[in-house]
Amino acid sequence: MMFKLPIQILAIAAAFLVGVNAVADNDVDACNGSNHYDVGHSCAFAESQGTCQLNACGNLICIPN
Repeated sequence: MMFKLPIQILAIAAAFLVGVNAVADNDVDACNGSNHYDVGHSCAFAESQGTCQLNACGNLICIPN
């Protein structure tokens, strides 16, 4: 019982850190997927940071700054 609380705190901290450091793998996932961003929203993916814009095909993607 003595170690139950510290282990739970460590698990919660690890889950929080993983969520905070999550960056999309590509320009499409940076604006879509679980993010559900709109045009003009700031975004980031593995290679760059930018804003969500519609490309020529009408797909919402992260355009690097």
